[in-house]
Amino acid sequence: MTRSRRKLALIGLVLIGTMAGVWFIVDRSTLILDAPPPQFIRELADTLPPVPKSVVEAPVTYDLDTAIDSLEAAVPKTYGDLERRFETSNNRRVSFAFLLHRSPFRVTVEGHTVFISADVEYSGRVWYKPPLGPEIEVSCGTGGDPPRRATLTLESTAELTREWGIRTQSRIARLEAASDSARDRCRLTFLRLDMTPRVLEITERLISERLGAFDEAVARWPVRRRFEKIWRDLQKPLRLTDSLYMTINPTAAQLGEVGADGKTVFANLRLVATPRVTSGPRPTPAIVSLPPLERADDVGRRAQVLIDGAFTYPFATQHLKRALVGRSIEQAGHRIRIRDVRISGIGGGKVALGVALSGAVRGRLYFSGTPSFDPVTRDITVPDLDYDIGTAQILVKSYEWLADVRLRDFLRERARLPDSVVVQQLSQHAEKGVNRDLPARGTRLSGRIDHAEVIEVRALVADLRIRALANAELKLAIDRAPSIPQPRQPDGKDAAQNEAGELAN
Repeated sequence: MTRSRRKLALIGLVLIGTMAGVWFIVDRSTLILDAPPPQFIRELADTLPPVPKSVVEAPVTYDLDTAIDSLEAAVPKTYGDLERRFETSNNRRVSFAFLLHRSPFRVTVEGHTVFISADVEYSGRVWYKPPLGPEIEVSCGTGGDPPRRATLTLESTAELTREWGIRTQSRIARLEAASDSARDRCRLTFLRLDMTPRVLEITERLISERLGAFDEAVARWPVRRRFEKIWRDLQKPLRLTDSLYMTINPTAAQLGEVGADGKTVFANLRLVATPRVTSGPRPTPAIVSLPPLERADDVGRRAQVLIDGAFTYPFATQHLKRALVGRSIEQAGHRIRIRDVRISGIGGGKVALGVALSGAVRGRLYFSGTPSFDPVTRDITVPDLDYDIGTAQILVKSYEWLADVRLRDFLRERARLPDSVVVQQLSQHAEKGVNRDLPARGTRLSGRIDHAEVIEVRALVADLRIRALANAELKLAIDRAPSIPQPRQPDGKDAAQNEAGELAN
C-alpha cells in the first residue's frame, strides 16, 4: 500500500471513530423512558346533590262549545202540549196546558263562572168548570196573540277534583218574565188568574232536574284515564338525537288559577318535576302513578333542567391533541417535544394523561389528577395534574431533572376542554327536541332552555361526565280536555210532556 493510501485509510478510521463517538454521546444524552400506566382505583359513589324541583306549566284548555252541545241535549228546547190538560193542585175546577220554546243557549264567561242564557216563549190555555153551566176556556199567546216572553240564565262552575275528575255545579240564576207588561204576562183577567208564575215555576223545576242530571253525569265521566295517559307519556324518555334523551320525571301535580278567555276555559296545572338531559343509552325512569291533584297559589315558576352529558375519552383525546401535540418545551437545559397524548379514566374520580415525548426524552410518561370546572374560563381542567406515582418513581431514580414542575405546569395550563363542546351543544339539542307533540292527542310539550352552568365534572372509567343546570321554561299544553258527556234523558216528545205533567202536579 502506498503512503498516500495509508494516509487516507487512517483518516477514514478517525472519521468513523469520531462519528461513532458522537452517536454514542447523543444516544447517551437522549433518555429512553417507558413509565408504567397508572393503576386503576375503585370508583367513587355519585355524590351529586339533589336537583331543585322544577315547574312545568300545564294549562288545560277547554272549548265550551262541546259542553254547551251536551247541555243543549240535556235541556229540551220544546216541552208541553196545548192539547194536554193538567189539573192544578189547589183547585180541581181549573186545568191548564202550556207549550214552551227556548232559543239556543248563549254563553258568556266571568272569571271561572260560565253564564248560559236563552230566550223563552210560551203559550197557555186554561179551562174553568163552574158549578153550573158549561166549561169556560181562556188562553194567552195563541192564535193572533203573540207568545209570552221570559229570560232564562243558567250559571255553571267547573273544577278538577283531587281525584282528577270534573265536577260541575249548575243552577238557574234567573228565570223571569221579560217585562211586567201585558205583552209578557199570561194574565187571565176574567178568572182573575196570572198563569206566568205557575208556568215559570214548572219550567224552573224541569230545568233544575235536568241540570242535576247533567252535573251527575259529568261527575261519573272517566276523565282520570286521559290524565293518566298524559302522565305516562311524560315519564317516557324523549329521544332528542342519537344517544341523547330528555326525561321530565314528574312527581307531583298542583292546580292554580282557573279562568276563561272568550269561550275557552283554562285551568293552570303545575307539574313538579326534575327534567334531565342525558347522553348515552336510553334511560329507564322510575314509574310514578298519577298523584292526587293538590292546590297551589304559585303556578308558573321557571324550571331548571339537569344536563348530564359525557366526553368519551377518545373524543377528549382528539381535542387535547389539537392543543398539545407538536408543542416543545425546554426543561433544565433539555428540549423535549410532545409527540402524542391520550387521556383515560382510572377510577376514583381521576383521569390519566399519557404523554409521548421526543427530543431529549423518548418514550411515554403519565400524569394523573381530578378534573374540575373553571367558571372564569368555562373550561374543564385538571388543576392538580401531577406526575403519576409510577412515573415519579422512575424520574426520582434516574431522571430527576425531568420531574421539574415546568412540564407539569405546561400541561396543567393547556390540557383544557371547553364546556361548550358538550354542555352548550346538549342545551341546543334539548331545546330543539323538547318542542314536540306527545303521543296523547291534543298535548304538546314546548319550552326554551336559556343558560347552562356546569355544577360538577366527574371522571369515570368509561367517560368524563359533565353536569350542568340550565334555566328553562317548559310548558305542556293540553288543548283537548276530556269531553263532557250527554246525560241520559227520556226519549221523544212524550217523555218531555210526561215530565212537565209530573212537575205540574
